[in-house]
Amino acid sequence: MSPLKHNATSIAISLIIMSLSIQHPAHAEIVVTREGKLRSVAGKDPEVAVYRGIPFAAPPLGELRWRPPQPVTPWPDVRVANAFGAYCVGIKFGFIPPAGMNEDCLYLNVWAPAKTPARRLPVMVWIHGGGFQGGGGADPAFDGERLARQGLVVVTCNYRVGVFGFLAHPDLTRESDDHASGNYGLLDQVAVLKWVNRNAEAFGGDPANVTIAGESAGSYSVSALTASPLARGLFHRAIAQSGGYLSPKPGAMRTLEESEKVGVRLAQALGATGASGLRGKSADEVMGAAAKLGDFYAFQPGIDGRFLKEAVYATYAMGQQARVPLLLGSNTEEGAFLLPEQRPSAKEFQTLLATTYGAGASMVQDVYPVDTPANALRSELNLFADSAFTYPMWKWALMHGASGAPVYLYQFGRTLPPMPGQLYKGIARGQLGAFHGDEVAYAFGTLDSAFGALDQWSRKNRWERVDHDLSDAMVGYWSNFVKTGDPNGSGLPDWPRYELGSKHPLMRFHDRPRATPDDRTARMTLLDAAFTESRGAKIVPTSKTRR
Repeated sequence: MSPLKHNATSIAISLIIMSLSIQHPAHAEIVVTREGKLRSVAGKDPEVAVYRGIPFAAPPLGELRWRPPQPVTPWPDVRVANAFGAYCVGIKFGFIPPAGMNEDCLYLNVWAPAKTPARRLPVMVWIHGGGFQGGGGADPAFDGERLARQGLVVVTCNYRVGVFGFLAHPDLTRESDDHASGNYGLLDQVAVLKWVNRNAEAFGGDPANVTIAGESAGSYSVSALTASPLARGLFHRAIAQSGGYLSPKPGAMRTLEESEKVGVRLAQALGATGASGLRGKSADEVMGAAAKLGDFYAFQPGIDGRFLKEAVYATYAMGQQARVPLLLGSNTEEGAFLLPEQRPSAKEFQTLLATTYGAGASMVQDVYPVDTPANALRSELNLFADSAFTYPMWKWALMHGASGAPVYLYQFGRTLPPMPGQLYKGIARGQLGAFHGDEVAYAFGTLDSAFGALDQWSRKNRWERVDHDLSDAMVGYWSNFVKTGDPNGSGLPDWPRYELGSKHPLMRFHDRPRATPDDRTARMTLLDAAFTESRGAKIVPTSKTRR
């Protein structure tokens, strides 16, 4: 062979080897799922294998739009799981993956040990927030590598959101075998849990030890899953961070009839007739019509008769929820992101009280004073936080604890070190304490990637030693709970079970973890009376079914 041909052959062979090394790295793991083979990519730590963009249901396109999730078509070849799938079409905010948004969006992601473990590992399934209007499982805050290094298999997922996830309509109801429509996004979550049940062992996970976990809309989802007969037996513990349908406030969940009326309004805005007419519209047309309704939360979970037979609160009141160990809590300043751009006057604030507590508003006026500017701001923050987050989590802890299941309640209060000059709605960020969602990165151990992924200053300068220590502790507590149903473990301060009247019922994550009496109890008890007694709320199941 001539030197020229020899060199050309060598170069060609080198290029082939390089190509193979890029497509099939030496550290990659191949797992065999029920739907097909998957090849991993390495995490930052080569001991962790990452599988991105795994389809768990058929693309909900065409005739499958606004239907329950359908099975995946198996793939014959090895699928390289190296890219996150598209987010489901919804409101754009926060992190959006390179694949963007698409109706073809039913994908999940797995972080697991690269080597087959000696015994099956507990699985944590994380459900993202976003008000049921946007978001997805690829957010850097949800990177599961740190938790996987703790001995967990971590799953994050997408689910249909907004109008594509929660549209109810009389024609969709009529075509359903269950005479139900809406809640498609929640049915997607059930499909994820069924996927985990089928495939956890392939990743070293234990399908008999699954924890559902979520924040904001993900936490509301957790409460709905614990109440739904369709999810029963698919999980064994639950973590709920800032959100749940555990309020007796009338109308907290729409009935099917109420949800269908919203769907009829959408169809009229679209000029669509029947289910086929709705499915014939483009995603952009549907989103445009939904926006014209003028209600950001127009499409939400409801009592559809399939996923939920009655309101979540009613299920709990009857003691018929899944009686699994529960870790839950909220943040000190959840209400900050709900503050209106224009601060309300004292009179307008009284109107807000009446809207929230109805006839019970007079009972709680002293809890929310507006006599000084400082008190007014504090009362606004408390009102929004209490009604949407603090009270429902407190009530959830009480109602679930009454079933005999273990309950661990927390409050997160660490104020993130502010960015220079950082303001929020004209208020210095450092004055507003722990925001809605601030705790997520601490619990995942993703401070740098969650808050500083696009900000070099944050990665180098923002975090203090106390932040990393607090994150280490929360990673430990959360991991222990997923493993055993008890957050306590070696080297961590004791976290007692929640019991009303107990000396140390609440675990506070401020600058460090510590158990203290819950100083919110008197306020929560008063709000409870305002919600239930003065509003005359009654628990009337919409179905005689008993589970």
